[in-house]
Amino acid sequence: MKVNFTLLFLVVSLMLNDVFTQSHDHYWPMGYGSFSSDTTFGRTVIDFNESPPMIYREDRDLEFSSTVASYCDSLGNLLFYTNGIRLIGNEHETVENGDSLNTGPFALSDYWSGYKFFLSEVFIPLPDSPDSLLLIHISSYPDDTLGVTGKKLHRTTIVNNDGNNYVAAKNQPLLEDVKISSLTMVKHANGRDWWVFSGVGSQNRYFSFLLNPEGFSSLKEFELTPAFPFLYASSYLTFSPDGSKMARYYVTNGVYIYDFDRCTGKFENPVFIPMPNTTLGAGISISPNSRFLYITSALEVFQFDLWADDIALSMDTVAVYDGHTSPFGNHSTFLVSQLGPDGRIYINSPGTSNVLHAVQYPNKKGQACELRQHGVQLPTYYSFTMPHFPNYRLGPLDGSPCDTLGLDNVPVAKFRYEQDSSDYLQVEFTDLSHYEPAEWSWDFGDNTTSQDTSPVHTFPQDGAYEVCLTVVNLNGEHTFCRTLEIGTVSSVEEIEKVDITVFPNPCREGVNIIISDYLPRDARVVLYDVAGQRLKSQSIQTGWNTLRLESIRPGIYFYEIWEGFSPGPASGEVLLESGKLVKVE
Repeated sequence: MKVNFTLLFLVVSLMLNDVFTQSHDHYWPMGYGSFSSDTTFGRTVIDFNESPPMIYREDRDLEFSSTVASYCDSLGNLLFYTNGIRLIGNEHETVENGDSLNTGPFALSDYWSGYKFFLSEVFIPLPDSPDSLLLIHISSYPDDTLGVTGKKLHRTTIVNNDGNNYVAAKNQPLLEDVKISSLTMVKHANGRDWWVFSGVGSQNRYFSFLLNPEGFSSLKEFELTPAFPFLYASSYLTFSPDGSKMARYYVTNGVYIYDFDRCTGKFENPVFIPMPNTTLGAGISISPNSRFLYITSALEVFQFDLWADDIALSMDTVAVYDGHTSPFGNHSTFLVSQLGPDGRIYINSPGTSNVLHAVQYPNKKGQACELRQHGVQLPTYYSFTMPHFPNYRLGPLDGSPCDTLGLDNVPVAKFRYEQDSSDYLQVEFTDLSHYEPAEWSWDFGDNTTSQDTSPVHTFPQDGAYEVCLTVVNLNGEHTFCRTLEIGTVSSVEEIEKVDITVFPNPCREGVNIIISDYLPRDARVVLYDVAGQRLKSQSIQTGWNTLRLESIRPGIYFYEIWEGFSPGPASGEVLLESGKLVKVE
């Protein structure tokens, strides 16, 4: 093993951080074939600065094939993204000297299509340097003995600010001559520094670094028990959002779970759960409340309760692949996953696909977590891509021996909401607060309150309600409010209250319909052919809705979205939106 602590510098302009937001993970790019004459190819962006997140096509001169990483400023404004070959800035230009981030024959062969090594790159800020950013990444090289398996090197890049965006140095190794198969990181208990971990392929063996204002230090190599067989297969690491546990999923062997000490960087209390039939899967994520571990094999998604006395016995199958295929005929099975800033877990599919799966309520046990297969229709195809983010919104471990910097977990309130499909006045709120809230206080704007973390509330009647969540801990409090317009649109003059997005268009097997900032009484989408014959009618609510079109032949159609059950002006209902919809083969 060769170790080099020389740091790599990419120089950029970063906005001043707002310590109360830390929205660094709000821009997810994916897709390939930009500017193609086939409108279903191109770049897709998932933008979490909106609630629900906005998804749109954004053609740019960069292809993604497995590898993707991105980074926003603390307010969610895009700063950088990469496909493992080129570093791109917020104006979508290649940053000066930001070419060839990985080198060698694999990078050369993937130069135009993008690096093919998913979950291999992560941006993290350099502690106490608000204008400096590191891109830590895994590189692949041919192996003299293993041939196509390749030797994987762990490399790092630093982003620094000198008035311009440029790469000052790149591709200098942290580890050499070690077959790295996974990468993850978590905040140190002081709330400033970072622990960085790399798993060694085919072994329960790890390397760790501590990243502080002086750079990387405290390199450690250690092996955990139990050991596992020497197998050439991928494995993936994740930390719980609160940093108290680390889990590793080895797809041909099983799941390894450890308690983690954010002060010392030590792992304790190992739990091994054999899962011999989970080949081809790769996803591992933990719920926002750090209780439920989700493992995705190719054909199933499993949930484990990390708070159970016997974690293995808590295993529950929360999804079985339903046979859905992409338009190319590829099976839309389960591959890798990532916890989103909206509290959902997103799961991609192998090969070429235009859908994502989503766990709607990861904090809920069993089927209540509601995994919606291919529930997110994308405007373009992607290939294996899924970004990889640590928990940027993790603060210090208050009261620990390492809580020495005077940083405090001042809570930040945030929530999302979903409307019940059978009672439009009933709304389920999902808490998205962070920085260790200890108490929750909801004011629903109708003279009622709740102290539940994520309550379900029924409003008394149509109207506008300002819903406020206040979170409190020993260090302070914070309030977040949103106005809910429930069933208030009853005339054409009030339509401007409703924000509706319909995409992708053209489409293949379905379209998303997003209603933002309005909760309808009984909204319905109606699809017509060119002769005016009604083909489909479906009830929709606020937020995400999917209109399935597998049974509809390719062609030109028209849609109308009405506020009311029986659309049409004679019934006194209000037409909210209408347009043309193109379905292609």
